[in-house]
Amino acid sequence: MALPDDTAVYCAHEYTESNAKFAVTVEALEGGRANAALAARVVEIRQARALGRPTVPTTIGLERATNPFVRPAAVRIALGLPEATSDAEVFGEVRRLKDIF
Repeated sequence: MALPDDTAVYCAHEYTESNAKFAVTVEALEGGRANAALAARVVEIRQARALGRPTVPTTIGLERATNPFVRPAAVRIALGLPEATSDAEVFGEVRRLKDIF
C-alpha cells in the first residue's frame, strides 16, 4: 500500500470487533508471537464498543499493523505457504480462513 500511514479509512460497516478476533487467531498461527499493536487495538475496540462508540474511522498505519489482510509478509510463514507465494495468494488464503472463521 503506497498510502501514507495517517490516511483515514472510513469503512461503511462496524465489523472491527469481529475482524480483530479473527486477526488474533492469525497471530496465533504466527507461532504466538506478540503483536503489541493488535493487542492494544483489541483493548481499544472492546472499550469503544462497550460504550456504544464506533471503531471507525481508522488509519492505513493501524491497518498495516493489525490487519492480516494487509500484512502478507507477516502471515505467509504462519500459514505454511512457500516463500514464493504471491501477496495475492496469501490474501486469498487469509480470505478463505476468514470465510470459515
